[in-house]
Amino acid sequence: MPATTDSEPKVPVARPVRRFVAPLFLLAGAGLVPWTIVLAATLPARHVQTHFYDLAWSGFDVALAGVLVATGVGLVRKRLWAQSTATAAATMLFCDAWFDILTSADTERTVAIVLALVAEIPAAVVCLLVARHVEEIAERYALVASRLRRRRSGNQPGGVAVDSELDLVEVAE
Repeated sequence: MPATTDSEPKVPVARPVRRFVAPLFLLAGAGLVPWTIVLAATLPARHVQTHFYDLAWSGFDVALAGVLVATGVGLVRKRLWAQSTATAAATMLFCDAWFDILTSADTERTVAIVLALVAEIPAAVVCLLVARHVEEIAERYALVASRLRRRRSGNQPGGVAVDSELDLVEVAE
């Protein structure tokens, strides 16, 4: 393998996930199924929680606002972690719509459904599209960086042919 020069782009290499991590997720998901059945069978259909209801919803909305702001900051700074925050925001928006509809009083349910259909769900879809776009940019960057490394390894040490210079900024836009 040829020695790298300071002018070469540094491409981070992710370590593979340990072998036991995937089975843990599979077990957790499978284990949640019987637990959900138990909850569905044993929980009352109606539960009135008079304490902390306002704190639960306002805390959730503060967390959602934080994730949305973090996504905006990540996108402005062109950071790969914006994919993760956009996905988290989408998840939270879907959950917000779900619980707004299911916890609303009969008189408020129509408003909750309309808000879910015109605001929360479309915003969640936009977040998922943003996350996918960031992933596509990362994939293109990795492909270009890989090609650039291969081309450089075929050239003279320390020298790069003009035709192998690729504008990585163009790839991302």
